[in-house]
Amino acid sequence: MMFDTSFLEPAALTFTLVADTHAMLAPENGRAEFASRLRQSRRAETAMAMAAALRADLDFHLGDLVQAFPESPGFSDAVTDACRAVERAGFSPWVVPGNHDVGDKPDPTMPTEPVTPASLAHFHARFGPSWRCMESGAWRFVLLNSQILNTGLPEEAEQWDWLETALGSDRGRRLVVLLHLPPFLDSPAEAGLGHYDNIGEPARTRLLTLLQRSRPELVCAAHVHWRFFDRLGDGTGGPQYHTVPSTSFTRPGFSHAFCAGPPPEQGRDDAPKLGFLLGRAVGERLDVHLVRTAGTERLPAEVAAGRRQWLVTRTSAGLPASPLGVTLRHALCTRAEVPLAWPSVVRQPVRNDYPFLALLELGVRYVRTPASDLASPLQTRRLALLREEGVSVRAMSLLVATTPAFPTPGAPVDEWEFQIPGGSPTPANLAGIQAFRRATGLPIALSPIEPNDRVPGKQHHRTRLAYRPEELDALNELLAAAGVHVDRVVVGLPGPEELGATRATITALTAFSHIGALDLRTELAGCADPVNTDQAVLALFGSATPRGNRVYVEPLVDLDRTMDVSHGLLDPHCNPRPAFHALRCLNTLLFSRQEEYSPIFATSPGRPPGLRGTARTLELQFGRAEGPILREVPHSQAGAATEYLLCEGLRSAPETR
Repeated sequence: MMFDTSFLEPAALTFTLVADTHAMLAPENGRAEFASRLRQSRRAETAMAMAAALRADLDFHLGDLVQAFPESPGFSDAVTDACRAVERAGFSPWVVPGNHDVGDKPDPTMPTEPVTPASLAHFHARFGPSWRCMESGAWRFVLLNSQILNTGLPEEAEQWDWLETALGSDRGRRLVVLLHLPPFLDSPAEAGLGHYDNIGEPARTRLLTLLQRSRPELVCAAHVHWRFFDRLGDGTGGPQYHTVPSTSFTRPGFSHAFCAGPPPEQGRDDAPKLGFLLGRAVGERLDVHLVRTAGTERLPAEVAAGRRQWLVTRTSAGLPASPLGVTLRHALCTRAEVPLAWPSVVRQPVRNDYPFLALLELGVRYVRTPASDLASPLQTRRLALLREEGVSVRAMSLLVATTPAFPTPGAPVDEWEFQIPGGSPTPANLAGIQAFRRATGLPIALSPIEPNDRVPGKQHHRTRLAYRPEELDALNELLAAAGVHVDRVVVGLPGPEELGATRATITALTAFSHIGALDLRTELAGCADPVNTDQAVLALFGSATPRGNRVYVEPLVDLDRTMDVSHGLLDPHCNPRPAFHALRCLNTLLFSRQEEYSPIFATSPGRPPGLRGTARTLELQFGRAEGPILREVPHSQAGAATEYLLCEGLRSAPETR
């Protein structure tokens, strides 16, 4: 067993989505255009073995099984070799055809030949029909051949007739649609001719119209070796639309979406982005989990031997009790254009959806973002999509006027935070807050803007954006005197050296009469990943006590062009740093179960912080090479202690007691 799925909710159906494995025969001279190309087959086989180990109800491969093209010499041998690797991995997928399997879309600018009757016949002989339905319980999976669209081949007309029936019949079933080529990347209106990565017209509009009418819950495509997320339709509430990552390599051009230099091999070997998807039907939800393979070519010895297991963690929708939040120092989403570069002959508009997807992977339940985002159509839509995934959105605005501006009706916001210059609200501020609450009904939070905070080693004073614990009594008295109640107040947490003492101070605070709960702001203020990881883990661990407090971590992405450089949870390419994985795992371990905790304060130097729950005691251990460890000791005498290596996402075999 490679995976520990015990912290996930029971699922009525599970399925894996693997794509773009690009297995290849070894070149005769032992050389390849890119060094990573020689690793593709091993990466693919290991990833398929991992997918098989999840023991899902259904497995799918969304195309591009091999690196060769149908017109390439030795193509049939390459497919045979790839099929043997699939068998060795113990993987039994239903295969959707990709351009490397049957041919490119019918565009005169494409680098390889379009689909032919011969290439289709070869695929059908190997894998069965290239369009079909699979049914399991209440679910219907519709598998499409995107490569024959717009070809005029008889098979295209046959597939359209079949698709009308497959999507329109048996309305009681829940639908998933799978295909290789994405209908679009950024917008349904984007160019098709000369664009290597989408379905051209008129088939795109016809397909999207059918999907809009049939309302599947999930549409998944592949081909781009990159993750994008959207919902189909003009507004929110439409089908989830994912692209599935590759197991083998990344497409170089899309790294233009990042404000950073190219990843390895000019963007072709951004290995942390490699992996596959796991779908799980949980009640009315359909959760989509990323399983990162990160270019692994062979299983770690301890995983292969069963001594350790990878922990599969919950996404935001599955963690309603989590107090984890993130402050969006960067915009949630940015757009870029991939330059004119092979294999496309048009510029390709693309979004950077990785910060969005990282929030869901972390299991974040709350975000704070500047209120100015609500004036941006792009940010407004992405924030609205984030709310659909179970994340609450708070807008932050500076309160200097007597009457604050009200949000537009229907804005994707759940709470409002007023930032008070100097930290102490004036009578005019308080009157404005009351008027805002009456007009909007939104919960209110307060934070200070104190621009004269002295920081050791800095020439200029810095701006403090959170109250100190010792300032809360005075703030509460001021609010009480004015008869104003606020729902939340932002309080700063220090670095890991002082975090334990500050946590004890906050835990000891009595309930405030006019402050509902605290938001504990944790700023990763440096470039030492081990220190940042310890700080983030301590902050989340301490927030498990049942007081309604939250912890907001920032920055999400590195700040590397500022007077105060700091690493975030993600690096400039939006790949996880150690603190990301540590928080992701700890969030699921602490908050996936209905359990009340009480803090265990250190009674002697060196004792690890702990939590006592109803069924188990948890201890954090630091100082080991693997990073922070969570040790779980069941209260039952028959139970066995288990260790979780948070940065590596691994569960160790239980210790006997």
